[in-house]
Amino acid sequence: MKVRTTAVLALASLLLGACSTASGPSTTEPRIPPAQNFDAKIQPSRVTPNPQGAFGLSYETGCDVIYIMKASAPDTVTYALRPTSREPDAARCVELLRAQPGIENLVAVN
Repeated sequence: MKVRTTAVLALASLLLGACSTASGPSTTEPRIPPAQNFDAKIQPSRVTPNPQGAFGLSYETGCDVIYIMKASAPDTVTYALRPTSREPDAARCVELLRAQPGIENLVAVN
């Protein structure tokens, strides 16, 4: 019985060892690009100044629009903007966001 248990444990460790790898994740995996913050002067009746408004803009532009906070200026919010697989060009994302109804002005924040 002891020999049988030892044989089963040896076989299990052999199978588990064959599945593990010493290398890390592949470097060819797509990386999420860094986000750029923008202050956007909005029309609150068209774009709500909250995360739901950012989600609507994300849906319409195909870019990742993330609500950060209300800015100190009236009717101005700060969004983080970054490209996605649907719209991979960052400059195009800025153009698309500027063209949205309810976005009156868009200024990059450092």
